[in-house]
Amino acid sequence: MAAVTGVESIELAPIGLNGAMPTTGWKKIVDIEMDSVTMTIPPLEKVRIRVEDKAGVRWVLPGETDPPTFAANSLDLSIDNANLLFKGEVTSSATEFKAPTEDKIHSLAIRFTSKEFEGKKFVLEIPVAAISAGIVNNFTKSGFVALSFSGEATTPSDAAGKAVSPYGFKFVDAAIPEG
Repeated sequence: MAAVTGVESIELAPIGLNGAMPTTGWKKIVDIEMDSVTMTIPPLEKVRIRVEDKAGVRWVLPGETDPPTFAANSLDLSIDNANLLFKGEVTSSATEFKAPTEDKIHSLAIRFTSKEFEGKKFVLEIPVAAISAGIVNNFTKSGFVALSFSGEATTPSDAAGKAVSPYGFKFVDAAIPEG
């Protein structure tokens, strides 16, 4: 059975060349807040065509498709993570982060890997995602402030300008623990 449960890791990287997933530069996002990760890959919308002289739907044509979307929170509010997602200003000692003066959407590659289930892990890859970030949760003693980010897949192009797949997934074998 190919089933998916739980998030093991989320990784971000600068986008690759020609619509491909990057092979280097990955930054793992850790301390993912419980139940904060959402993902939606919506189905193709349908355009129903009706005609005056016949009852019901005469034809169904393909419509627009919304892109896959995702969101997550990380309790690791590090300077590096903030800068990766906000693209702000970091002091030379990397101990202080200042938000950018102009809000922007940033393009990054993203990879989600599930926890192992029946010897397999699900890996969702988005080569170019439009990502925005924020900070959420309350300043309380019973919780943590989180770095929040959300995004949606965009359709990248190859070297010839031809559209390539905006996302893909695979199942990989889980590593067998030693011992």
